[in-house]
Amino acid sequence: MTFRLKTSYTLLLAAMAGINPAHASSLTLFHNNDGESRLLGGANFGGAAFFKSTLDQLRAASAGRDQLTVSSGDNFLPGLVFNASITSGPLGNRTYYDAMVLHQIGYDAITLGNHDFDFGPAVLADFINFYNNQGGTAPFLSANLNFSGESSLQALVDNGRIASSTVVNRNGNLYGIIGATTETLPSVSLPGNVVVNPVLTAVQNEVANLQSQGVNRIILSSHLQAIGNELSLISQLSGIDVVISGGGSELLLNANNARNNLAQRNGPYPMTTQDANGRNVAVVTTAGDYLYVGKLDVEFDNNGEVVNVSGNPVLVDKNAVNADAAMQNTVIAPLNAALAAANAQPVATTDVFLEHSAGNTNGRRVIRERETNLGNLIADAFVWSVQKESKGLTAGNPLIGLANGGGIREDLDNNQNGIITQGEVLATLPFANTMAVLGNVSVSTLVTALENAVSRIQPNGTGTDGRFAQISGLAFDYNPSLLAGNRVREIRLANGDRVWSASEGALFNGLFDIATNSFLAGAGTPDGYNFGNLISRTILNTGYADALLGYIQVGLNGTITANAYPLAGEGRINAVPLPTAAWQFALGLVGLIGWQRRARTTA
Repeated sequence: MTFRLKTSYTLLLAAMAGINPAHASSLTLFHNNDGESRLLGGANFGGAAFFKSTLDQLRAASAGRDQLTVSSGDNFLPGLVFNASITSGPLGNRTYYDAMVLHQIGYDAITLGNHDFDFGPAVLADFINFYNNQGGTAPFLSANLNFSGESSLQALVDNGRIASSTVVNRNGNLYGIIGATTETLPSVSLPGNVVVNPVLTAVQNEVANLQSQGVNRIILSSHLQAIGNELSLISQLSGIDVVISGGGSELLLNANNARNNLAQRNGPYPMTTQDANGRNVAVVTTAGDYLYVGKLDVEFDNNGEVVNVSGNPVLVDKNAVNADAAMQNTVIAPLNAALAAANAQPVATTDVFLEHSAGNTNGRRVIRERETNLGNLIADAFVWSVQKESKGLTAGNPLIGLANGGGIREDLDNNQNGIITQGEVLATLPFANTMAVLGNVSVSTLVTALENAVSRIQPNGTGTDGRFAQISGLAFDYNPSLLAGNRVREIRLANGDRVWSASEGALFNGLFDIATNSFLAGAGTPDGYNFGNLISRTILNTGYADALLGYIQVGLNGTITANAYPLAGEGRINAVPLPTAAWQFALGLVGLIGWQRRARTTA
């Protein structure tokens, strides 16, 4: 009885406002996620100005239907493009190219993703303020984040620029859009004092809030890092009609196109699952990087129930549309001018491809699943830089290097022309991380750290988790077929001395110092690492990209060779199906020769 009275009262208010909630509606939902500052796109596909033209064509083709445009998070990403914004001036006087793109695309709602916090709350607040000053009107959404501990962001909450949800009126039809951000935010980004609450409770409460306002067409735009997380969440929720997933960049596809075929897809568009009440819910996402415009047609009956969904992501094909002229002139051209200066500064030469992805920037991110020569180079740079700064180190402790694969974002020498520029280095290590020292690390803590590094690798050797380590000063063997937490078989120092084995335990009585980045040295469990409270932490002022620049320019005299950093690696990290035997001697010999050679030339 209470529900009927409440509903009747809501209907009366809606009627007085000229809104008829008991009306069937046809909605076209345009969406994308993980734009991640890929404003320029590739040679043939993607790019923000071409994305805008593609979207505008689709909008025109869907005239007469209700339309919404939503971003599901990671609206910018540290790297060369965003660095052009960061270096354009101080806080309060910067040009944020990504924010200009968001404004000109014309979103109705923008979800906060984890990368939006990568430079901390102050930069995010400055970014949103710039977006607002450009004329952007979409609120930035997250129902499960509490911003009261960060005054710059709380001020945006107070004036409605950050919210849990928003309601959009299209032709008298009310559509509610709820935002949600991954609960792993503190371990994968830098949210400061922003409190992360459970997603399930926050979203369900916001559904109730919208329903109390007479809104019964509800979209969840969530950035939970993988579409599987949204699928699991929906089974516990009720009242959600459509979910836009962000963070995973999965390819959902129903037909081949010029860039991808059905064999490459992660599933159909949309995917469908059931909520807590057994209702079907459509789930969509895009591959990110302004490569696709998601287009979902949703039919609602006069009770606000979904009766049909259909659609497909539309490829942003540079051969099919022209770049949006306004965006090209006001955003892309000035951005290219800013990038040209940085790209034009050579800092080193290399005679070997330095690998982040499998052979090229379009391949699998192998730096997250095995040793790569780029990972070795960066871990060596960490050790070199910390040794030069000589702070936080303990006399007698071996110094080793550890870099998380997730902090390494590009191949080095993307053009494969043998010349490395400053811009390429910044794109490879784009985050606002500085160098750091973890002091007095025990053997058992080191074992735990390396177990974490390989914990997400599949038995077949594949893996895409950013926790996978690239290392310097040591080597280890692990068996990916064993249960996570029990995979590491043996750890050795670069000189071959055994540190630990699964069968014998600790074989080294001392402690270690670890050269790493400030992200991994931070509080909590960044990328799953937990070094505990018994170690010392020293945060240095040298940026981690600066450490790499210094190492290749000074430590390596501006020359990277295949002899020093072979593409096949050096046997620092070895996936072994059985206990190591004779082959280990050969791998160890290669590694020892390489490390000892560099030790002599860079001391």
